[in-house]
Amino acid sequence: ASSGVAKARGIDTEDSITLTVQWQNLNDKTLGCALYTSSWVAPKSDVHSQQRFFYMGSRGEINVDQAHRGCTVAMDDANFASVNPLFMKYTPTNGMFAGQASYGVKSFENFIDACRNVNAGKAKPEDYDDGSIATVHTTMQGTAILEAGRKSLDADGMPMDIVYESDTSEEPVGVKPHEF
Repeated sequence: ASSGVAKARGIDTEDSITLTVQWQNLNDKTLGCALYTSSWVAPKSDVHSQQRFFYMGSRGEINVDQAHRGCTVAMDDANFASVNPLFMKYTPTNGMFAGQASYGVKSFENFIDACRNVNAGKAKPEDYDDGSIATVHTTMQGTAILEAGRKSLDADGMPMDIVYESDTSEEPVGVKPHEF
């Protein structure tokens, strides 16, 4: 963790946190590792926030630069691809707004539609736990990572384990210090 900017403003938190996380594959118990960094301070830049994701696997990689709307995929058994979901169409068509089908608009539309369906009794909140929109259920893994990181930092870097109900469960039920 790094500190200085937030504390100088009277906020008792880190400016930036980096976590090294070791993962175990549920199917074959092989191990993988990930590096997560989150910062609450940043210099003036060309974008409001730098959001990146990079995955390197044994047979391919994914590189996402959300701030610049870029996404590339490379795999051993497929051609290199630049996949860009077009977050927003900023230019009009025939003088009219034409961004309705863009990801940036669709994500809000899907959320509003889900709220209307739940409020009208046509759906239940858990009907959306399929990943179509962010829900408490679909964000449990990410929340568990953050909780484990916070507990690790508070325990001077002690490794933490995310606890699951069973070896096949994907839903975290707690976080505990790693036993060596």
